[in-house]
Amino acid sequence: MKTFKYLLIMVLTVSLSVACSNDDEKDGVDSSLIGSWEVSELVEGFEINITATFNKNLSGTIVSVVSFEGETETETENFTWSTDGNKLTLVNSGDTEVLTYSISGDKLTITDSDGFSTVLTRK
Repeated sequence: MKTFKYLLIMVLTVSLSVACSNDDEKDGVDSSLIGSWEVSELVEGFEINITATFNKNLSGTIVSVVSFEGETETETENFTWSTDGNKLTLVNSGDTEVLTYSISGDKLTITDSDGFSTVLTRK
């Protein structure tokens, strides 16, 4: 389970970090983030599917589905979010994470503080 959570955090962190400013940003909200984004990866036999949804009211949900050897586990986490320039701040269960993000077309790139990037596609 710790491996799953580590992979989930790693993928989410990468997916939510990218350096880019956006003309749609007003009052701490980059409206181009609003909607659902997804990424699927195969890591050491684990099939990982993550969908991150950013709502207009600055709430969001991450649904992670991990499959391994015929077993599937789904986890849902809620968060709040805001943006400031190319920084995306996520708050989940009292933990705050500041990521760098950019959007190009239907691709959202998120980079964590360790430089690990994840690319999600608009759903």
